[in-house]
Amino acid sequence: MRVAIIIPRLDQLGPVKVIQSLVNSLDTATELQIKIFYLDKTVDPRIRMNVPAELLVRRRFCFQEYDIIHTNGIRPDLFAFLNHKKINYHISTIHNFVFDDLSFTYNKLFSWVFGNIWLLIWKRADKLVCLSETMKNYYLKWFSASKLEVIHNGISEIENSFILEDDIIHEITGLKARGLKLIGSAGILNKRKGYDQVFLALSEAKEFALIIFGNGNELSELQTLAKKMNLSNRCVFCGFKSYAVKYFQYLDFFVAPSRSEGFGLALVEAVQQKIPVICSDIEVFKELFNEEEVTFFRLNDTISLIQALYKCQKNGIMKAELAYRRYLNNYTNKLMAKRYYELYRLVC
Repeated sequence: MRVAIIIPRLDQLGPVKVIQSLVNSLDTATELQIKIFYLDKTVDPRIRMNVPAELLVRRRFCFQEYDIIHTNGIRPDLFAFLNHKKINYHISTIHNFVFDDLSFTYNKLFSWVFGNIWLLIWKRADKLVCLSETMKNYYLKWFSASKLEVIHNGISEIENSFILEDDIIHEITGLKARGLKLIGSAGILNKRKGYDQVFLALSEAKEFALIIFGNGNELSELQTLAKKMNLSNRCVFCGFKSYAVKYFQYLDFFVAPSRSEGFGLALVEAVQQKIPVICSDIEVFKELFNEEEVTFFRLNDTISLIQALYKCQKNGIMKAELAYRRYLNNYTNKLMAKRYYELYRLVC
């Protein structure tokens, strides 16, 4: 089986990290030959693939060399759409709820226009991989059940070679020295991630502090909000960190307050580290874990989030152990690789 996996760029994006985890788990299958192609010239050297990877040159791409073209993202999907007659079999992994994601990232008009264009592009694909049953049900409005396949994302064990930054450790120890319970979160800073909800909760629950890993178009607004609410001395913005998960060991809780999420990679990373998790009650999160494993709060309900913080203080550690078992049984890189390998074999 010869598979070309096409991604937008070799960068520290969630979907790219998932593909890295996938191919680094699949490369031991001797009958499977994988090659990564990326569209942008800029390469992050921290992305390490155990398979060949090269810049995709459109005019020179040899479609007949591959049994399967596996795309990830709108630009790779568009490339496959424009060349569909040359492709033996096209699989696209859907990483988002298209209209929700585009609406939060841009605006409703942009979402309607480009969301419908993306749906048209996907119609030419032979198989669409969804990250959850919730996502599959969402896309059943536009595609047949036979076209949709569910494969959960899986994550690898973290690297031990990563060196922690002294300034972040200093911030963490300073907050803990003041007797504050430390809440952590990680992700792109935009409205979809719902971080403003945590700020509202912290303004009432003064024994908690927040440390956020990530960048995004909401960064300045969130920093302004923290100052306005007098939270600057209990809220630390660390910026994007390649291995933010390495700092999770210092957290008392991890919070995932998302309003919409394709999967919830950072949430699973926190579970992998056995950190008690508090998350919004969106359908994707409720599918991934249950109330015995994480603590849910009602979306856009500050009182519910505050109550969740105190509940997590009481039984979060016990829940974290149960959530970790769920991770081992459902969300490892090896399980994800097994499912994709089965899909590749089926279509070949």
